[in-house]
Amino acid sequence: MPSLFAQGPWNPQHLHGGPVCGVLARAIEACESPVPMRVARMSVEMTRAVPMAPFAVHAEVTRAGKRIQQIDARIEAEGTTLVRATALRVRVARADDAIAVPFNEPVPPRAPGPPSEFVMRFAPGFIRALDFLRTRLATREHAGITWTRMRVPLVDDEPVTPLVRLATICDFASGTGNPIDFMRFTSINPDLSLHVLREPRGEWIGITARSGIEADGIGQSAATLFDDEGPIARALVSLLVERRP
Repeated sequence: MPSLFAQGPWNPQHLHGGPVCGVLARAIEACESPVPMRVARMSVEMTRAVPMAPFAVHAEVTRAGKRIQQIDARIEAEGTTLVRATALRVRVARADDAIAVPFNEPVPPRAPGPPSEFVMRFAPGFIRALDFLRTRLATREHAGITWTRMRVPLVDDEPVTPLVRLATICDFASGTGNPIDFMRFTSINPDLSLHVLREPRGEWIGITARSGIEADGIGQSAATLFDDEGPIARALVSLLVERRP
């Protein structure tokens, strides 16, 4: 049952994409594996809005293996599938420094001062579940930079795992890189693809992102996600941009 903390920015009766991705990652992570594995890629198709009402989450292994495993997950309500996800899990090998190749990308700066305020027609509940620091607003010339951490657990009285934290926060890739005026336009992302280099170490996750939008209202945002030690994941989302009535 969603709480107010799951509420999204475009319609107060719908969930934010962050909690949607988070509960799918939680279900995927709960599936058994024959050897230690971790998620290398998670793709989510949010083709229907998830209402602020009870829903069910299902996940099952659809390709079993000792090195590669595929898991399909979905969110359902009243017999209708609202969101689908596919995850690729890969075996975890013994650490071997000889094969390690770092990206060596600098960690983006974290804005000092109090959390940022969102300029929206209403303050979505999910924003109140986070500490959100906006280092730089996205422009047509420059990437946006934000840092975020969760203030409340995804599920009451349950610790948040690193993967669930990453999946819940990565939906901000679309907004972080988007330079348009949200008072004049809406910009939903009907999908999200998250490629995980490693799971975050620590509560804060940084995002640097840029968006490209065509005149027909179709766009995409591309983002790199960081923790304090370096890059941890890439995210790519599609955008559907429309003028507000």
